[in-house]
Amino acid sequence: MPVLRRMLVAVDFSVWSRHAAQHAFDVARAIGGTVTLLHVLEEQGSGPSDLDAAHALLRELSLLARRPPTCLIVPGRNEFNGPGRAADGLKAGPEAQVASAILAVADELDADLILLGLHGQGNMDGRALGRVVQRVLLGARQPVQVVPCNTHRPTFDRWERVFAENTASPPGLLHQPRVSTRAAEGTREP
Repeated sequence: MPVLRRMLVAVDFSVWSRHAAQHAFDVARAIGGTVTLLHVLEEQGSGPSDLDAAHALLRELSLLARRPPTCLIVPGRNEFNGPGRAADGLKAGPEAQVASAILAVADELDADLILLGLHGQGNMDGRALGRVVQRVLLGARQPVQVVPCNTHRPTFDRWERVFAENTASPPGLLHQPRVSTRAAEGTREP
């Protein structure tokens, strides 16, 4: 199994990318890897206010990490293969520029993993991948993890329920070690 030393997280201003960043920070904390946060500026409207907003976003997300991540802001990349077509053969648009920039930075950094939120500006029910996520999945040379975001239920709810069904302990004791009464009293079992 490959070691995940360098993780690249593409972020935008959505709640989905915030969850992807938090997930990457949790993984880095557990295994000791490093995280790079990447925000891609789209061509239209990329003025000083967009740059300031991107800096503010990266500063805010950096506060979630135990170790400060590397933060990058890059412009979208135009990689056309004919009139109106991107290099991947799909119709060119802002999402093609963003995906191309993410893939180029991942290659330049020699990232071991690319993390993306399920989608940034797509539908709210979470059943469809966004266009940027699709393009990154199709064009990546390294593994890509799409981090879902379900804000309607607690993260550990399922595990608490499984634990409660398989043990006699109450579900609130998920992370506490189980000690038998006999061992705690110092008696020996026959």
